[in-house]
Amino acid sequence: MNLKELLAHRENLMDSAKRARSAITDDMDPADAAQAVENVKSIISEIESTDEAIAARRGVSDVTQKLKGLTITERGTENDSAASRSLGEHFVKAAGDRLKNQAAGAHIEYSVPEYQVKEDAHSSPKDLVEGWGTFYQRGIINQRRERLVAADLMGAATVTASTVKYIVEKANRIASGAPATVAEGTKKPYLKYADFDVVTESLSKVAALAKFTDEMIEDYDFVASWINNNLVYDLSVVEEKQLINGDGRGSNIKGLLNREGIQTHKSAKQADWFNDLFKAKNKVSQATNLEADGIMINPVNYEALRLTKDGNGQYIAGGPFQGQYGNGNILIDPPLWGIKTVVSNAVPAGTAIVGAFRQGATVLRKGGVRVDSANTNADDFENNLVTLRAEERLGLMVPLPAAFVKVTLEETTEEL
Repeated sequence: MNLKELLAHRENLMDSAKRARSAITDDMDPADAAQAVENVKSIISEIESTDEAIAARRGVSDVTQKLKGLTITERGTENDSAASRSLGEHFVKAAGDRLKNQAAGAHIEYSVPEYQVKEDAHSSPKDLVEGWGTFYQRGIINQRRERLVAADLMGAATVTASTVKYIVEKANRIASGAPATVAEGTKKPYLKYADFDVVTESLSKVAALAKFTDEMIEDYDFVASWINNNLVYDLSVVEEKQLINGDGRGSNIKGLLNREGIQTHKSAKQADWFNDLFKAKNKVSQATNLEADGIMINPVNYEALRLTKDGNGQYIAGGPFQGQYGNGNILIDPPLWGIKTVVSNAVPAGTAIVGAFRQGATVLRKGGVRVDSANTNADDFENNLVTLRAEERLGLMVPLPAAFVKVTLEETTEEL
């Protein structure tokens, strides 16, 4: 039966059940009453079976309507059942032939995985378009990439709202008065605590557009590689700069270095850099209940520290082939004062950040990286182009600004 017939049949069954129930009276013979009850149960069972058939028929109808709207041509491959290993792979697998049918501008949303897929250097794409080109080495030769580390050092939290409010205790907790010892029967001192600060953090959006020709879009492996190696990376570069140096104006994030309440320390000469970084480490534990767990420093300044020699001309962090004075093995980017040290251009030259990154700051994210595609943007349709849009929403929460110390490293060439 079709859906209309099933609904009519169910209505008839309901009428039959009502009639059968009304026929049961208190003065009926017990045997007749038992038979009448069984009759009602039988009708109810048939109604339940009919409901299941109606639900199944409606499900088929819904799927049929969706397929008519999408006009998708099924495209099966040997990897259809495999889990997507990256944002780019997820996009092309989920979109499939919709990349060729962009009139509807359907979108796909996915969170970027926390790992990278190693590409086989000798493989060729499975869906190579004839005439597009012959490939023997499929990997894209990339230009220099920055190491992205700020978000990994900090804590992370997922939010559902666009703003987050939290209460911060003032550094000077007591506004006036103080506890004191008092004699028996004498007046006790008053104590007034300072009001809390209510801090509001708003999420910002980082986004980018990229155009592809129809021929490029049909090369699914190329699209996946481009999303993973370029779109996602370039979003992350801006994210890194915003988390550290964002000025908070307009749609910018208020970065760590521009937060009120972070501590500062000035190192007047290069000979004092080591000592002052240690002092900055201690400032964190003196101002908060936290211990410094990371140092971010510009490559130029780290190079000056790494190449520092003692009075005997020996590298204090070990030479190019062995440890100091030939003892032990060489250390690759040795940490400063035993604290995880990250060398990054996200930190301006002449600046180092010492802090309790994991607990002192939290990166807020709403959803993951979203990728949309359409061929109806501007004159894309006329020029056989498809526009991809990648975007993410994030913010930065710094509940304990005093857990970070901005160290200014004066650029001098004075030797230790």
